[in-house]
Parts: sequence; structure tokens; C-alpha cells
Amino acid sequence: MSSKLISQVIFLILVLLCCTEYTNGKLIMQGSSGFVKGFRTLTSTKKHAYGQAFHDEILQFKNSNGTMTSFSVTFFFVIVPEHKHKGSHGMAFVISPTRGITNASADQYLGIFNEANNGNTSNHIFAVELDINKDDEFGDINDNHVGININGMRSIVSAPAGYYDQEGHFRNLSLISGNLLRLTILYSHKDTQINVTLSSPEEAYYPTKPLLSLSQDLSPYFLDKMYAGFSASTGSVGAMHYMWIWFINGYITIPDLDLGIPTFPPYPITKTKAALIVLVTALALALFAALVASALSFFFYKRHMKVMEVLEEWEIECGPHRFAYKELFKATNGFKQLLGKGGFGQVEEVRPDMATVVKILDGVSELPNNLLDIVRTEKLGRWYETYGNVLDVEVTMESGGDLTVTEPLTSVGR
Repeated sequence: MSSKLISQVIFLILVLLCCTEYTNGKLIMQGSSGFVKGFRTLTSTKKHAYGQAFHDEILQFKNSNGTMTSFSVTFFFVIVPEHKHKGSHGMAFVISPTRGITNASADQYLGIFNEANNGNTSNHIFAVELDINKDDEFGDINDNHVGININGMRSIVSAPAGYYDQEGHFRNLSLISGNLLRLTILYSHKDTQINVTLSSPEEAYYPTKPLLSLSQDLSPYFLDKMYAGFSASTGSVGAMHYMWIWFINGYITIPDLDLGIPTFPPYPITKTKAALIVLVTALALALFAALVASALSFFFYKRHMKVMEVLEEWEIECGPHRFAYKELFKATNGFKQLLGKGGFGQVEEVRPDMATVVKILDGVSELPNNLLDIVRTEKLGRWYETYGNVLDVEVTMESGGDLTVTEPLTSVGR
């Protein structure tokens, strides 16, 4: 049997017997708590809400003579924020007189207290908070800290999230990294000492120096029997607070575990957010297409402006007298009627039909010199270059009505 399979079998046994000594009961879930892909979570994607998961059986915390017993708690958790570097509000391990806390508030109260009962000595509530939001009203040190609380949200002692390595150097840990973390709470009734240690299961050792240490007798705050569980809340920014496995014992012990670390689900994408992503993507694509179309239109417009014909002064006054390539091709019988050659190349004879003549004379109020004689003899002295250039030529009228070409003078480009 492979070591991986053995680890999986041990993990299943631990899940079934995760609450040793006191009971083999289960967690009762309330509020926004539930399951995501098989993992227990204290919160959902709902904003400004809280969820709780309390042990279903009451636990004995005092002896018959009223003295506190020692206890130890170890649990593994993962906080996955809605945004990579921002979540709210956090979670806590809680010991309470009731199974589940009614009339609690979400947001900064973590589903434990509310504005009215916060700080009351009659609460009899002990909590260790994992706070991912800085609330100045409670004196929070930052938005990534661990604190010990009694009867209220103002921590008696707190410290930035992290641990001390084997050399005694402090190492920061992010509560919203999405990585599995372990929290251990040890209370010694003999020393009236509370030690809290945050660590990463990926490390091969358990830190010997605790993150928090508080000398405090818990007897005045605890009843003989109380419930243990967890609570978490969200604010305007969401976060998934996953609970993996946990252990609670009536004596001081630290479980020695060597288990494979599972991969927890990312923050779920709601239907509204998915629709918004689709809409934004569609709008972005439409805007991109519009920009491309505008750029192409501008490009072709500029190119068209560059190749537009430049009219001479007499054409502006009398109207343009230019021929399309197709018209010239037809008038010269496919450029087969060679008239002669000059300094600008060969020139073909043009014999326009009456429709062409009418087109030329359309709107002309003053005819150029010799144009009337040319029309009368049905011979039009027009030269061009192969790609539609227009040539101005000097023509003279011979007896008999023939045209004589002397020399092209100018070439007007298109």
C-alpha cells in the first residue's frame, strides 16, 4: 500500500474522530455556512452575512469543585478572499454558553457579538480571532492579525499573523493567501496561561515559541459546561472561510500530523458576476471592432484623397474635362490607333462619339480655344498616359479638317 493511500485512510479516520475525548459528535451549521465541492465553509458569497458551526454536544470545562480544566484546540483553515489582496471580515474559534450565537451581527462583529452586547461581562464568551479587516473602533493593529478576545471584539492581546522559526526569527503569514494554515490554542489551568500558535502545515516542524501568550485565569469567564465552535462573517468584500479538520481535548496536546494538503476551491463566481464579465467582454470586443473599422475607414479616406485628380484653373472655371480609363480604352479601340510619339511617350488617336462630346460640353459656358473646330471635325486632340494622366497639347487645323500634333506641353497627374 502506497504512502499516499495510507495518508488518505488516516485522514478519513481523523475526520470521523476529529473531536477526541469529549465526544464523537458533529458540527451543527447555521447561517451562511455550508459546503463547496465537499469542503466545509463558514461563509458563502453572500455579503454582510455570517455563518457558524458549533459542536453538537456540550463540553465540560470545569471540575466539580469549580476549577478550570486544561484544554487544547487545533484546527486547520483556509481563507480565500473575493479579491486577491482584500477580504472581509474574518473568522474565530469560539467557546460560548449556547450552541450557536443568536442575534449576532456580521461585518466587524464576526457573527459573535452585536453592537448592544459587545463587551458585556454577562456574555461568557471566549474567542481567538483571525481578523482580515482593520477596525479602528476595536483598536485593531492591522488587517492581518490574530487576537485573544473575552466578551467583546476588542482583543486583550493581538499580533500580526505569523510564526517564529527554529532560529527565533518572525515569519509573516497572510491569512488570505488561500493556503492551508493551522492554529493551536493551549490553556494550562495550572499556569493560568493561554498560548496561541499560528503555523503552516507545509513546515516540517511545529514552532516552539507561540505567537500570543497571555497570563489569564479563565475561571471567571467560563461556565461549567459550554459549547465550542467557529464563526465567520463577510462585509462589503466577500471571503470563503474553509474549515478542514479540528481537534479539542481536555488536556494539553499537539496533534502530530503528516497528511497530504488538499487543494481548496477558489472563490466562486456568482451568476451576476459571470454575466457582468460576459457583458464587459462583449462591450470590449464591440469597441475594438468599432476602432478597427474607424481606423480602416480613415486609412482608405486618406488614400483616396491622395489619388484624387488635381484640377487645373481652366477646369475649375469651365468644369472638368477628363476621361475615365475605360472611356479612353473604348475611344481608341483598345489603344490600337497610334497617332504618333513625342517627348512624353506614344499618343493614340481619339475619336469620341457624340455622347462623349455632350459630356464634355455639359455645363461649359466658355469653350477653350480651338475646341469648337475640333468638335466640328469630330476629331478631339486628347492625349493621356496609360494610367489616366491628361496631356495638354497644341493643335492646329489643316485644310480638309485634319488635326496636326505639334508637341505635348504639360502632363497633369492623377
